[in-house]
Amino acid sequence: MKRYVLETDKYSIEEVFGVSSNSEIMYEPNYNAMPGHTMPVIIKGDKRQMVTSTWGLDSKDSDENIYELEYEAFTKEDAKISLKDFKPCIIPASGFYKWKETVNDPLPFYLRVITQDVLGLAGLWNAQNDSFAVLTMEANALVEPLNDRMPVILDPKEFEKWLSGGMADMIKNGFSGNHLLPNMSVFRVPELVNDPSNNSKELIQPIPKLRNYDGDEED
Repeated sequence: MKRYVLETDKYSIEEVFGVSSNSEIMYEPNYNAMPGHTMPVIIKGDKRQMVTSTWGLDSKDSDENIYELEYEAFTKEDAKISLKDFKPCIIPASGFYKWKETVNDPLPFYLRVITQDVLGLAGLWNAQNDSFAVLTMEANALVEPLNDRMPVILDPKEFEKWLSGGMADMIKNGFSGNHLLPNMSVFRVPELVNDPSNNSKELIQPIPKLRNYDGDEED
């Protein structure tokens, strides 16, 4: 996941995640969230709290920051990274973008769960430098034509377990996005999203499917 969207109201975030904040900037919509941006995440100490954190973990092996991590990487015997280096966090998101490779330029698509105004994505938080990464899993049948990975979308019933010591067991047991299929939607959006300087609701407006001369629908 290279980009995501967070557009929801203060009441929805507080109700879904059981947090509150007097910081208005945390509730400002971002239609083109990308690595390097400061975004709200949910963490837990004595209680749940929402804080701002930078998307992208420092990498020891390269100059590039790590913005996503495959959950399977932590289950291998020769794993080079350890869960001990991170604390669990939940990343509020309305939806996320994926790009379809074509013979020309990649085409952007927007994906969301239509039954939820705001999603809780599983994240890993580095408290030392206040940064986070998104945990990913194998894509389900809806996402797979665009990319073979998708973010781990937690069920609201799993929020407390994820934040309160259950992270290791949940990762060991694995994740699947198949149960989301009946409620997920995907549609093509304007290529305006490719420009990092663009950040407006126009980015998630569906582009109607075109028909070619044979009457078939084009992507």
